[in-house]
Amino acid sequence: MSSSSPPPSTPYMIKVRFLVDSEKKRVVFAEAGSDFVDVLFSFLTRPLGDIVHLLSGQSGLVSLDNLYKSVKLLDKKLMHTRACKKMLLYPRSAAAIQCEDLKITGIYEQNPRTFYTCSQVDCLTKSTCYYTYTSKVLCRFCGELMDEYRFWPKETSDEDGVFVNQAAEFMITDSLRVLPLSSKNCLSLLKELQIEDASILQEMTIEFGWKEALNFLKKSLVSNNVLTEVCFRKSYAQAVPDYSLQIKEEIIDIEVEKAISIELILNKRNNSVLYAEVGANFVNLMFSFLTFPLGCVFRILQDRPSISGCINNLYSSIELMDLDIFKSETCRNMLKNPKLSTFHGFNNQILELEEMASKKLLESMGCPMCYLRNGYKPSNCLHQINEAEFIEQNPKSAKGVLDNGGAFVRGPRKYMVKDNLDVAPLSFITAIGDGMSFPVSKLVRKQVFVDKGKALSLLSAMLDSNTVLTDVFFPKSKPPRRS
Repeated sequence: MSSSSPPPSTPYMIKVRFLVDSEKKRVVFAEAGSDFVDVLFSFLTRPLGDIVHLLSGQSGLVSLDNLYKSVKLLDKKLMHTRACKKMLLYPRSAAAIQCEDLKITGIYEQNPRTFYTCSQVDCLTKSTCYYTYTSKVLCRFCGELMDEYRFWPKETSDEDGVFVNQAAEFMITDSLRVLPLSSKNCLSLLKELQIEDASILQEMTIEFGWKEALNFLKKSLVSNNVLTEVCFRKSYAQAVPDYSLQIKEEIIDIEVEKAISIELILNKRNNSVLYAEVGANFVNLMFSFLTFPLGCVFRILQDRPSISGCINNLYSSIELMDLDIFKSETCRNMLKNPKLSTFHGFNNQILELEEMASKKLLESMGCPMCYLRNGYKPSNCLHQINEAEFIEQNPKSAKGVLDNGGAFVRGPRKYMVKDNLDVAPLSFITAIGDGMSFPVSKLVRKQVFVDKGKALSLLSAMLDSNTVLTDVFFPKSKPPRRS
């Protein structure tokens, strides 16, 4: 018996007040309550692949969009399991359950409590049974698809808000710094912007629903003046630093055997990478970036240049605000150090990111089948099962349950990764057919190794460049000084 999804809630709009400089047509700051700030902070919990999906493949981060598109186009036969492609195209947030309480609905397209089980009765009447949050997973007992759609009922809670205290009020700057609302902070900002005459300041109010929130997310990834773009539909001119040529060589701090060997096909005339010939390990590394929560990216990159927009200021705001602004230290840590969702890592992950622990959904309640049939309540089990556990199955495991790990794509097939992170099975004919122009006599092959430092550089460059491999392995240096 499957359960139908609950009806969608009534669309909710959040009003946000903006103080604008009417002469320069720019936003000075916005005032908003916890409902809106919770939505902004929730962006940090979302995996990169999920963000690209929400923005219909047009995040504005070209190489990230290319990487996502590559997964979409890759033959499912090359994936380790059928579910792997779903995990990369629609990666789950470890904070999905918490974000269900956001006032703006529709940002999460699927009920976060949706899960799948096998439809065979025998597979759900054992003392140990399995469920998954990802479709297209094969049951470890019978080998059939776990395609029985279900959802857990929502637990009632007396608490309001998601990440920050509901009573808190905030000011948000044009560059997306979030600060507690206070006269001190407001006056400091006016002085910072050299605003002397208050008569040029006017109020503007905008209502935000899920469409407006997604537009806000998109602009925050590429713009340094998000609020001005939202209010005036154009960018307020400001120089954006070019970080793409500032990738530094990193110190190797992991064992040599963990490094991944790849072969670059290089145009030695200008030291630009045509493409890389790589194995499944490197593709798994690059595809895994799609499962990284946005806040996790900022944490592991630290002072490295990454996204050229101003959403990094949103992450910095969390570190600077006092703990009492948040509902709890746990809530702040969800934003400051978001984990990968369960099973979204892979074997030999160089960056060694932490996954959310798998959750047993029931214990000692009879078999799962009777529990589900009784409306998610304990009952007298018809199958004489007194103690049972309902365990999440690893979607990347083709032969059973793994505690973690697994792989997204199969080996030993070789792959071609272009400079802009287009990924496809290796084919020189395809490269020629795609219009790739190069001087054959100037091509050289160069073997390089990807360690933790290089992996971080690839992640950073992916967010700010469309020549990722060239920027990481052959960064342009400053011209030598003349004597």
